Order: sequence, then structure tokens, then C-alpha cells
Amino acid sequence: MSQIENTEVKGAVKYNTAKLWQIGLFPLNDAATNITMFLVTFYAFYTQNVLGLAAVVVGAIASIMRISDGVIDPIIGFIMDKTNTRFGKFRPFMLAGNLIMFVGIFSIFRVPASLPTTQKYILTTLAYAVYILGYTFQTTVTKGAQPCLTNDPKQRPTYVLFSSIYSTLVFSGGAFVLTSLMASKYAKNMIDPQLWKDASLVFMGFSFLCTILSIAALWNKDREEFFGLGGHSVKVKFRDYIDVIKNNKPIKMVILAACLDKLAITSVRAGLTYFCANILLDSAIQGKYSLYTIIPAFLIIYIGVGIARKNDSKKAFQTATVISLALLVVLLIGMPIFAKPNSWGPGLIILMSIMCVQQALLQLAGGMVMPMIADCSDYETYRSGRFIPGMMGALFAFVDKMISSLSTTIIGIAISLAGYGSVVIKPNTPMNSNFNIAVYFILFGLPLIGGIAGLIGMKFYNLDAAMMKKVRETIERNKAEASK
Repeated sequence: MSQIENTEVKGAVKYNTAKLWQIGLFPLNDAATNITMFLVTFYAFYTQNVLGLAAVVVGAIASIMRISDGVIDPIIGFIMDKTNTRFGKFRPFMLAGNLIMFVGIFSIFRVPASLPTTQKYILTTLAYAVYILGYTFQTTVTKGAQPCLTNDPKQRPTYVLFSSIYSTLVFSGGAFVLTSLMASKYAKNMIDPQLWKDASLVFMGFSFLCTILSIAALWNKDREEFFGLGGHSVKVKFRDYIDVIKNNKPIKMVILAACLDKLAITSVRAGLTYFCANILLDSAIQGKYSLYTIIPAFLIIYIGVGIARKNDSKKAFQTATVISLALLVVLLIGMPIFAKPNSWGPGLIILMSIMCVQQALLQLAGGMVMPMIADCSDYETYRSGRFIPGMMGALFAFVDKMISSLSTTIIGIAISLAGYGSVVIKPNTPMNSNFNIAVYFILFGLPLIGGIAGLIGMKFYNLDAAMMKKVRETIERNKAEASK
């Protein structure tokens, strides 16, 4: 395809557009990493209840390793922006990242429980380090490649539709497959070592397939003519990070808005396991509940993307967050009253339905961050002439990991304060009231904090529809002048 075949003139702006199938398949790169993230949300559960390791120690190790990995993000982003091979800028990182993650996930869930405690700590830590290195490779592409896929304001939010659908299928469908279909077939259910060995192969096989399909979607777009000013961008230097931090206000506001939300999303997925297994006393409910959330989540995401296409991503983010905060208040008040073991009255059913909607809204707000990062990258090209989507995505990921890395630690501390930090928490077994409070804080308290931070960030985020039209007009004009 030539550049002309991939552009469409709308008003004064000549947009780089993509085919629907390209927009539909490229988010599978995000799905591929979400599959691995789904498994890793059980990292604390697995290491404590299968390997017998202390929750606080494991949480601290995981947080330290993820923070260390965050330091690597800016390096990988810089290398990506300097890369331009015969296979493109982004595709080599996608494939390499997935293969590295495969090794890490495969190793985490094959650490023998019979080993001495010190060796189990060492092996799980090393395997986790391998996983997060590959995760960084591949997720940097998710954030970095969108500017060259499309800059059409009607198309970018469509990415969120597909990405959110895949994310819902991964986390809701994955929970159903793991906790309802697979776990019941093993002697020790969720704490059976063989379950995790088999699950790691099944889920990583799907992750690899998603990666290959995403690479195919990006194949004709991963070319220099779609990079910033069409190959005429300003030369990239590592110290450009300093200038971006000082002068690119939109990316700073996106980081503020999104990172605490990401911490909440990551923690909620792990907290839901304890909620179902130790408050409702039915671990199989998690898989069924997750399956029931799929259709409502699709409807909410579809409506949210419609708002973004009609207005902009900022409006969709704000709308989802405000409604989510209101529902969280209802859940915080109602759940301790109606969530009783093996008691499915109308109150609990209503609250679980509200929780389903609230989590879908949280997911929608998180999804809107992706086109915002692409807009921030375009804004940087408009502002400085630099095409540095890798560095922009890496800067976001750096802070994101610094904050979201705390999820395992927060869960570990909360469980420890409740008195269960160094014991096996058996499924379908009641705990004390302090444990219940800890779980409710994870499920509802953290998203409440994240939502408030999100609204503050969006108040000062200025890349609305009118501003982005100006950004794209200027880029097209500068690209034409540079080509003369």
C-alpha cells in the first residue's frame, strides 16, 4: 500500500486511516500481555497457598522487581524510537517480548513446592524478573504503535472498543476457564500445583496466537512514511525525556489520571478471588460472575466509545469515572450488609450487578488512556517535531509500574494486618471480620482513590477535539514542508 492509499482527507486535515480489520486485530497485542497479567494476578495467591511463601515477603519482592523493571522502560522506549529495521520499528519488540514472557510464566508456575524456602524465593523472583522484561517489550508497542496505525479521531476510540472486548474476554473468560472449568478437575482445586502448570501452557499458547495476529495487523503500517513527519522528525536523544517531562503537560495529566486507576484494577482482580472464596465461601462463583459480566461490559464499552467518537476520549473517561465513583459509594455501604456466606438474597444479587457495571466502567476509563497516549505522542510531534511514541509510552509505563507494582504489596499488607500473612488461606473457608474489611478496601477503597485522582488529572488535560484538530493540521503542514 502506498501512503496515498492509507490516507483520507477530512476537512483541512489529511488523516492516516486504517482498515477495520487492522484496528480490530492490533489490540490483540494488548490481549496477549493481558493474558499473562491475568495469570500473574494469581502470583501472590500461588506463591502463598501452593509454594507456602509469606505474603508480605512475596509482595515486597514482586514490587521491587516491578519497580526495577520500570527503570528499564525508558531505555526500551528510547531504543524503540531509534529502531527502524526491515521488519519495522515495532514488530520485532512484539515477538521478542512474547517469547520472553513465555519463558518467565512457564518458569514461575513450575517451581517445585518441595524445594527449600530460600530456593523457592530465589527461583520465583528470577522467573518473575524474566516475565516483566518481556512484558515491557510488548506493552511498550501497545502504547507506541498507535500513532502510526491511525490518527483519525473517529478511528482511535474504536481501538478501545476492540481492546476492551478482548480484555473482558481475557479476564472474565479466563477466570471462568481457570476457576470453574479447570480447577474443578484437579484434586486440590485452586491449590493444586498441576493446575498451574497446565494453565500456564494453555494461556500462554493463546497469548502467542494473539501476538502473531497483531503483528499481521501492523504489517503495512509499521513503515517510516507513517512515523511522525514521515521520516523527517527531529533526531532523538535520551535527554529528550527531560524536555518531555518539563513541557508536555498532557502526558503528565494522563499519567496522573490513569496510574492509580491501574493500581486499583490490578488489585481488584486479585481481591475478587478472596471475596468469592472466603466471604461468599464459593470460589466457583468468581468464574461464573466473571462470565456474567461480559455482555454488560460490552454494552458499556460500546456506549463509552460512542461518546469518545462524538466528543473525545477525555469526555468518555470523565463520564465513566463519575458514574463509577457513585456506584463505589453504594457498594461500600451495601456489601458488608448483604454479602453473607451462601446467602444469595435480592440485596446481594443487586449489589453484584452494580459491581459488574462499576468494574466495566473502570475498565472503560482505563481503555481510554490508550488513544490519549497516542494523542500525547502527536502533540509532542506538534510541539517539538520529535516522533517518539516509544519514549512517550515508556514514560507512562515507568510511572504506571512504579505505582501499580504496589498492588501485590498492598494486598499482602492488608491480608497480614487481618492476621493471615503467613498462613494458607484455604478456599471456601470463612476468615475473621478484619479479613473482610481488608478485601472490601481492595475491591472498593482503592478504585475510589483512583477515580478521584483520575478526575483531577482530566481537569488539566487539554487535548480535546478542537486542540487535536489543530495538532494534526500543523503536523501535516510541517510534513509537507519537510518533504519539499
